[in-house]
Amino acid sequence: MKKKKFDYGYLVREQQPEISMCMKSVSKKISMIVCVPLLTALMAAVVPFTTVQAADLALSPNTGSYSVGQTFTATVRVLPNGDNVNAVEAGLKFDPKLLSVVSVGKTGSVFSLWTTEPTFSNAAGTVSFGGGSPSPFTASSNIVTVTFRTVAAGTASVSFTGASVLAADGRGTDVFKSGGTASYTITAGATPPPPEPTPTPTPTPTTPPAAEENESNAIIFGDPPRPPEVGSPTFLDPNIWYKETEGVFTWTLPFDVNAVAVELTDDPENKPQENKAAINDPPIEEFAVSKDILKDGVQYISVNFKNQVGWGAPINRKLQIDTTAPEAFVVNVRAGTAPNSFPLLNFEANDVTSGIDYYEMTIAEQEPIRITPDEAKLGYLLKDLEDGTYTVKVIAFDKAGNSRESSAAVLITAGWIKPAEVVDEGSFWDFFTAINLFIIFLVTVIGMLVGYLWYTHKRLKEREEKLRRETKEIQDQMEKIFSALRDEIYDQILSITSRKRLSPKEKEAIEGLTQALEVSETLIEKEINDVKAILK
Repeated sequence: MKKKKFDYGYLVREQQPEISMCMKSVSKKISMIVCVPLLTALMAAVVPFTTVQAADLALSPNTGSYSVGQTFTATVRVLPNGDNVNAVEAGLKFDPKLLSVVSVGKTGSVFSLWTTEPTFSNAAGTVSFGGGSPSPFTASSNIVTVTFRTVAAGTASVSFTGASVLAADGRGTDVFKSGGTASYTITAGATPPPPEPTPTPTPTPTTPPAAEENESNAIIFGDPPRPPEVGSPTFLDPNIWYKETEGVFTWTLPFDVNAVAVELTDDPENKPQENKAAINDPPIEEFAVSKDILKDGVQYISVNFKNQVGWGAPINRKLQIDTTAPEAFVVNVRAGTAPNSFPLLNFEANDVTSGIDYYEMTIAEQEPIRITPDEAKLGYLLKDLEDGTYTVKVIAFDKAGNSRESSAAVLITAGWIKPAEVVDEGSFWDFFTAINLFIIFLVTVIGMLVGYLWYTHKRLKEREEKLRRETKEIQDQMEKIFSALRDEIYDQILSITSRKRLSPKEKEAIEGLTQALEVSETLIEKEINDVKAILK
């Protein structure tokens, strides 16, 4: 049988498109390997030549001389110095012993978006703000205006803290360089002079026109402040009575508030700004109460805000205090009308401030029973008590949690006997509930399936073992048969080949017989081995 020659040309012709595509893919990858480093090198070469400007922040004016008690306005400005910027975030630090902030205004600001609303703290001596503009700009622009009031004589410095100026370059690069420090001299002289007591045609103005203009610029929408939102971690709910007498009320100061009026009052319609002693300038953010100023009953924490427009609407937050326990009371025992009846208990406590909330009654060592004031007025009938003398303890609680205790001895002669506890031992048939029967059925089915699978597996193993034995016997018998057959055929071949002359047909017959014997033995051996492999 001739071997076929492999046609390499056919392979090249048939695979030509695939080879071309492969070459193109390799060429493309090589181009990327070469181009990417080249572009990176070009970008690295261009970037160092990009010049970065430096933006500054400044206060205007940054110097000045003022008298104690005078107000003045300073404008915070951003100086881009050629950069395209669109966002600024910064803070101001000042000495609260020399200056206090009256208000912070956004009128005339280059920013229309505020990430940090302008706020200030006169206690910490800080002002914070942060904003941005949808359109970048390169010109020097105003951010916020801060109105200060001088507190004491000295040299007051105002400096920037935590400042950042972001460039409009798509990456938010901080281009802030420096923030100037402003210095203001405060003298002890009073300005402006007080008006003359006698009327004059042209009275001296109490506020310089420049100050009035600056204050008007600091007004937000020209509205007075909103009513304060007053809270307390101790007195959480104004409609609940409390027996505590120490606590703090707090509120959040809007950035434009320059004074706070707060006092404790009995009037729910009180206006604290009418009491000069209640006005706090600079404004405060909390008001502490104690037993020295609190009293039992209903009082109000009256708070109001003021900005440059004027006073807003006050809030009078109710505060209910009761530190006195209910008055002493007596537990009255009324005997039953029949020999086998139980006595009736009557009791009623009085609390003049918050009123009685509930009673707790304990009979001997039993669990306390809660009783409402209405149930106590009608009377509480005892029951299920064996004969004997019991101590009944009643505790009255008012709505603030104060309590008063009273007790009485009660004689029981109703002849009641506690029933003997009957232990239900159950029966055999109680076990056969619907759920138990269903579980038994499931267990039975599962057991039968397991048994059937085990039996089937066992039968298969037995048949497999029997088949393995039969296969072994067949192999042994075949080996014996072929051994005898081979010997017989070889004897016949030897007897034939011992002849001196053999015809071609006889030689061909001998060769064919020998080959047939070998092939038959090989095929039968293969089939026996296949059966053995299956049975492993």
